[in-house]
Amino acid sequence: MAEPLTLTEVKEYLRIDGEEENALLTALLSAAISHSENYLQAPLPSETPTPVKQALLILIGHFYEQRMGEDIPNVVYVLLSPYRAHLW
Repeated sequence: MAEPLTLTEVKEYLRIDGEEENALLTALLSAAISHSENYLQAPLPSETPTPVKQALLILIGHFYEQRMGEDIPNVVYVLLSPYRAHLW
């Protein structure tokens, strides 16, 4: 499966130049995908909807800026909720 975001998209969103943070940003992207899939109770769709991409970017930005584990912004869940699997 292709990644829902590229490293370039993440760096543009965070306004980061250079390559010093590439490993960290790649790890944060992976963590954001994992967190989102856990919340959605399903893998990310192969054609990732724009709201899900935005949620990932916000989540990555949060992980990058708040490294001490502050609460995740509620808007992440607002953006992801329409795509959440409903297990009946």
